[in-house]
Amino acid sequence: MKRIIFVAILILGISKVKSQTAADILSKYETAAGGKEKLMAVKQLEVFGTMKMGVMGQLIELPITVVKEQGKLFRRQLGGIMGMGDTYTLVTDTAGYIYIPSIRGFGDMPGTQASVTKMDANELGSQQYELDCSGAFAELVNYAAKGHSAEIVGTEKINKVPSTKVKLTLKTGQVLNYYFDNNTGLVNKVEATGEMAANLTGFGAMMKMFGNGMGKNAKAEVFYKEYQTVNGIQYPSKYTISLGPVETQIENSTIKINEGLENKWYIVK
Repeated sequence: MKRIIFVAILILGISKVKSQTAADILSKYETAAGGKEKLMAVKQLEVFGTMKMGVMGQLIELPITVVKEQGKLFRRQLGGIMGMGDTYTLVTDTAGYIYIPSIRGFGDMPGTQASVTKMDANELGSQQYELDCSGAFAELVNYAAKGHSAEIVGTEKINKVPSTKVKLTLKTGQVLNYYFDNNTGLVNKVEATGEMAANLTGFGAMMKMFGNGMGKNAKAEVFYKEYQTVNGIQYPSKYTISLGPVETQIENSTIKINEGLENKWYIVK
Protein backbone atom coordinates (compact mmCIF):
# COMPACT_ATOMS: atom_id res chain seq x y z
CA MET A 1 0.00 0.00 0.00
CA LYS A 2 2.83 2.45 0.91
CA ARG A 3 4.51 1.71 -2.41
CA ILE A 4 1.28 2.39 -4.32
CA ILE A 5 0.80 5.69 -2.48
CA PHE A 6 4.42 6.70 -3.22
CA VAL A 7 4.05 5.90 -6.93
CA ALA A 8 0.78 7.86 -7.07
CA ILE A 9 2.40 10.92 -5.44
CA LEU A 10 5.36 10.67 -7.82
CA ILE A 11 3.08 10.50 -10.86
CA LEU A 12 1.07 13.48 -9.64
CA GLY A 13 4.28 15.44 -9.08
CA ILE A 14 5.59 14.69 -12.57
CA SER A 15 2.23 15.62 -14.09
CA LYS A 16 2.27 18.94 -12.25
CA VAL A 17 5.76 19.76 -13.56
CA LYS A 18 4.79 18.82 -17.10
CA SER A 19 1.61 20.88 -16.92
CA GLN A 20 3.52 24.04 -16.03
CA THR A 21 3.95 26.50 -18.86
CA ALA A 22 6.43 29.29 -19.38
CA ALA A 23 3.60 31.73 -18.74
CA ASP A 24 3.07 30.10 -15.32
CA ILE A 25 6.75 30.43 -14.45
CA LEU A 26 6.91 34.07 -15.49
CA SER A 27 3.69 34.86 -13.67
CA LYS A 28 5.18 33.32 -10.52
CA TYR A 29 8.28 35.46 -11.06
CA GLU A 30 6.20 38.64 -11.34
CA THR A 31 4.49 37.84 -8.05
CA ALA A 32 7.75 36.94 -6.30
CA ALA A 33 9.50 40.08 -7.56
CA GLY A 34 6.82 42.39 -6.15
CA GLY A 35 3.79 42.02 -8.40
CA LYS A 36 3.16 43.05 -12.01
CA GLU A 37 1.52 46.34 -11.03
CA LYS A 38 4.49 47.52 -8.93
CA LEU A 39 7.03 46.34 -11.48
CA MET A 40 5.32 48.14 -14.37
CA ALA A 41 5.05 51.29 -12.25
CA VAL A 42 8.86 51.64 -12.26
CA LYS A 43 9.63 54.55 -14.58
CA GLN A 44 13.08 55.61 -13.33
CA LEU A 45 15.84 53.47 -11.92
CA GLU A 46 19.34 54.20 -10.59
CA VAL A 47 21.60 51.41 -9.36
CA PHE A 48 25.00 52.16 -7.83
CA GLY A 49 27.39 49.34 -7.07
CA THR A 50 30.94 48.03 -7.03
CA MET A 51 32.57 45.65 -9.48
CA LYS A 52 35.46 43.45 -8.34
CA MET A 53 37.54 41.98 -11.11
CA GLY A 54 41.01 40.67 -11.83
CA VAL A 55 43.20 42.74 -14.15
CA MET A 56 46.80 41.77 -14.89
CA GLY A 57 46.92 39.53 -11.85
CA GLN A 58 45.50 42.15 -9.49
CA LEU A 59 42.06 42.41 -7.91
CA ILE A 60 40.61 45.86 -8.48
CA GLU A 61 37.33 47.49 -7.49
CA LEU A 62 35.46 49.84 -9.80
CA PRO A 63 32.23 51.78 -9.33
CA ILE A 64 29.44 50.71 -11.67
CA THR A 65 26.23 52.63 -12.29
CA VAL A 66 23.11 51.66 -14.23
CA VAL A 67 20.49 54.32 -14.99
CA LYS A 68 17.17 53.84 -16.76
CA GLU A 69 14.15 55.92 -17.70
CA GLN A 70 11.18 54.12 -19.20
CA GLY A 71 11.33 54.15 -22.98
CA LYS A 72 13.91 56.94 -23.02
CA LEU A 73 17.25 56.07 -21.45
CA PHE A 74 19.64 53.26 -20.57
CA ARG A 75 23.13 54.05 -19.35
CA ARG A 76 25.73 51.68 -17.91
CA GLN A 77 28.83 53.46 -16.65
CA LEU A 78 31.98 51.81 -15.34
CA GLY A 79 34.69 53.59 -13.37
CA GLY A 80 38.14 54.03 -14.88
CA ILE A 81 40.70 51.24 -14.85
CA MET A 82 44.19 52.15 -13.63
CA GLY A 83 43.58 55.88 -13.71
CA MET A 84 41.64 55.95 -16.96
CA GLY A 85 38.33 57.77 -17.22
CA ASP A 86 34.88 56.20 -17.05
CA THR A 87 33.59 54.01 -19.86
CA TYR A 88 29.89 54.01 -20.67
CA THR A 89 27.20 52.72 -22.97
CA LEU A 90 24.32 55.14 -23.58
CA VAL A 91 21.11 54.12 -25.34
CA THR A 92 18.05 56.29 -25.95
CA ASP A 93 14.90 55.85 -28.02
CA THR A 94 16.62 57.56 -30.96
CA ALA A 95 20.38 56.88 -30.72
CA GLY A 96 23.11 54.97 -28.94
CA TYR A 97 26.74 55.74 -28.06
CA ILE A 98 29.79 54.03 -26.62
CA TYR A 99 32.30 56.27 -24.89
CA ILE A 100 35.85 55.04 -24.46
CA PRO A 101 38.27 57.18 -22.44
CA SER A 102 41.84 57.90 -23.41
CA ILE A 103 44.17 54.98 -22.77
CA ARG A 104 47.75 55.47 -21.64
CA GLY A 105 50.48 53.64 -23.49
CA PHE A 106 52.09 50.60 -21.85
CA GLY A 107 55.52 49.50 -23.00
CA ASP A 108 55.39 49.10 -26.78
CA MET A 109 51.63 49.62 -26.89
CA PRO A 110 50.75 53.19 -27.86
CA GLY A 111 48.05 55.14 -26.06
CA THR A 112 44.78 56.25 -27.64
CA GLN A 113 42.60 59.32 -27.46
CA ALA A 114 39.13 59.36 -25.93
CA SER A 115 36.39 58.61 -28.43
CA VAL A 116 32.62 58.47 -28.79
CA THR A 117 31.22 55.95 -31.25
CA LYS A 118 27.63 56.22 -32.42
CA MET A 119 25.86 52.89 -32.76
CA ASP A 120 24.58 51.85 -36.16
CA ALA A 121 20.92 50.95 -36.55
CA ASN A 122 21.44 47.23 -35.91
CA GLU A 123 23.52 47.75 -32.78
CA LEU A 124 21.05 50.31 -31.44
CA GLY A 125 18.11 48.01 -32.08
CA SER A 126 19.85 45.15 -30.29
CA GLN A 127 20.17 47.17 -27.08
CA GLN A 128 16.94 49.15 -26.94
CA TYR A 129 15.23 46.37 -24.95
CA GLU A 130 17.21 47.87 -22.05
CA LEU A 131 14.92 50.92 -22.13
CA ASP A 132 12.33 48.83 -20.29
CA CYS A 133 12.29 49.72 -16.57
CA SER A 134 10.01 47.03 -15.13
CA GLY A 135 12.37 45.88 -12.38
CA ALA A 136 15.64 43.98 -12.59
CA PHE A 137 14.48 41.70 -15.42
CA ALA A 138 12.07 44.01 -17.18
CA GLU A 139 11.71 41.91 -20.32
CA LEU A 140 10.07 39.12 -18.27
CA VAL A 141 7.26 41.36 -17.01
CA ASN A 142 4.13 41.27 -19.18
CA TYR A 143 6.42 39.67 -21.75
CA ALA A 144 3.80 38.54 -24.29
CA ALA A 145 2.25 42.02 -24.55
CA LYS A 146 5.74 43.35 -25.32
CA GLY A 147 6.07 40.96 -28.26
CA HIS A 148 8.43 38.49 -26.59
CA SER A 149 7.93 34.72 -26.48
CA ALA A 150 8.94 32.16 -23.87
CA GLU A 151 9.25 28.40 -23.55
CA ILE A 152 10.43 25.97 -20.88
CA VAL A 153 13.52 24.16 -22.15
CA GLY A 154 14.57 22.12 -19.14
CA THR A 155 15.35 21.88 -15.45
CA GLU A 156 18.72 22.09 -13.70
CA LYS A 157 20.21 22.63 -10.28
CA ILE A 158 21.83 26.04 -9.86
CA ASN A 159 24.06 26.01 -6.79
CA LYS A 160 22.18 22.85 -5.69
CA VAL A 161 18.81 24.60 -6.04
CA PRO A 162 16.23 22.96 -8.38
CA SER A 163 15.51 25.48 -11.12
CA THR A 164 13.46 25.76 -14.30
CA LYS A 165 15.12 27.00 -17.47
CA VAL A 166 13.08 29.30 -19.69
CA LYS A 167 14.20 30.49 -23.11
CA LEU A 168 13.03 34.04 -23.76
CA THR A 169 13.09 35.25 -27.35
CA LEU A 170 12.77 39.01 -27.60
CA LYS A 171 10.67 40.56 -30.35
CA THR A 172 13.98 41.44 -32.03
CA GLY A 173 14.91 37.74 -32.23
CA GLN A 174 17.57 37.95 -29.51
CA VAL A 175 17.66 35.12 -26.99
CA LEU A 176 18.24 35.01 -23.24
CA ASN A 177 17.99 31.93 -21.03
CA TYR A 178 16.63 32.42 -17.52
CA TYR A 179 16.75 29.98 -14.61
CA PHE A 180 14.07 30.34 -11.94
CA ASP A 181 14.41 29.05 -8.39
CA ASN A 182 11.57 26.55 -8.06
CA ASN A 183 11.03 27.57 -4.44
CA THR A 184 11.18 31.37 -4.53
CA GLY A 185 10.24 31.97 -8.17
CA LEU A 186 13.08 34.47 -8.52
CA VAL A 187 15.82 34.41 -11.16
CA ASN A 188 19.03 32.75 -10.00
CA LYS A 189 20.87 32.62 -13.33
CA VAL A 190 20.80 34.19 -16.79
CA GLU A 191 22.91 33.13 -19.75
CA ALA A 192 23.47 34.37 -23.28
CA THR A 193 25.81 33.82 -26.22
CA GLY A 194 27.48 35.95 -28.88
CA GLU A 195 26.67 39.65 -28.99
CA MET A 196 23.88 39.11 -26.46
CA ALA A 197 26.58 38.00 -24.02
CA ALA A 198 28.15 41.45 -24.35
CA ASN A 199 24.78 43.11 -23.70
CA LEU A 200 24.10 40.88 -20.70
CA THR A 201 27.43 41.50 -18.98
CA GLY A 202 27.90 45.11 -20.06
CA PHE A 203 31.47 44.34 -21.09
CA GLY A 204 31.01 45.24 -24.75
CA ALA A 205 32.32 48.79 -24.39
CA MET A 206 35.26 47.65 -22.26
CA MET A 207 36.25 44.97 -24.76
CA LYS A 208 36.14 47.50 -27.58
CA MET A 209 38.35 49.74 -25.48
CA PHE A 210 41.03 47.07 -25.60
CA GLY A 211 40.44 46.25 -29.25
CA ASN A 212 38.54 42.99 -28.74
CA GLY A 213 35.10 41.93 -29.89
CA MET A 214 32.68 39.32 -28.60
CA GLY A 215 32.87 36.16 -30.72
CA LYS A 216 29.77 34.34 -31.92
CA ASN A 217 30.50 31.42 -29.61
CA ALA A 218 31.20 33.53 -26.53
CA LYS A 219 29.04 32.54 -23.57
CA ALA A 220 28.19 34.62 -20.52
CA GLU A 221 26.55 33.43 -17.33
CA VAL A 222 25.30 35.59 -14.47
CA PHE A 223 24.56 33.98 -11.10
CA TYR A 224 22.31 35.93 -8.74
CA LYS A 225 23.14 35.23 -5.11
CA GLU A 226 21.18 37.72 -3.04
CA TYR A 227 18.22 40.06 -3.39
CA GLN A 228 17.07 43.09 -1.44
CA THR A 229 13.64 44.69 -1.18
CA VAL A 230 13.34 48.22 -2.58
CA ASN A 231 9.91 49.89 -2.55
CA GLY A 232 8.35 46.44 -2.36
CA ILE A 233 10.34 45.16 -5.35
CA GLN A 234 12.96 42.39 -5.24
CA TYR A 235 16.23 43.56 -6.81
CA PRO A 236 19.57 41.65 -6.99
CA SER A 237 22.15 42.91 -4.51
CA LYS A 238 24.97 40.44 -5.21
CA TYR A 239 25.78 38.53 -8.37
CA THR A 240 28.67 36.95 -10.26
CA ILE A 241 29.39 37.35 -13.96
CA SER A 242 31.23 34.50 -15.66
CA LEU A 243 32.63 35.25 -19.11
CA GLY A 244 35.05 32.60 -20.30
CA PRO A 245 37.78 32.16 -17.67
CA VAL A 246 37.02 35.53 -16.05
CA GLU A 247 34.71 35.91 -13.07
CA THR A 248 33.54 39.29 -11.84
CA GLN A 249 31.69 40.03 -8.60
CA ILE A 250 29.16 42.86 -8.41
CA GLU A 251 27.53 44.19 -5.28
CA ASN A 252 24.80 46.82 -5.53
CA SER A 253 24.89 49.27 -2.63
CA THR A 254 22.20 51.80 -3.53
CA ILE A 255 19.06 51.31 -5.59
CA LYS A 256 16.72 54.22 -6.30
CA ILE A 257 13.28 53.79 -7.86
CA ASN A 258 11.21 56.68 -9.23
CA GLU A 259 13.27 59.35 -7.45
CA GLY A 260 13.93 61.48 -10.53
CA LEU A 261 17.04 61.56 -12.71
CA GLU A 262 19.70 64.19 -13.25
CA ASN A 263 20.07 65.44 -16.81
CA LYS A 264 23.76 64.49 -16.77
CA TRP A 265 22.91 60.87 -17.49
CA TYR A 266 21.64 61.88 -20.93
CA ILE A 267 24.76 63.82 -21.84
CA VAL A 268 27.22 62.46 -24.40
CA LYS A 269 30.77 63.75 -23.87
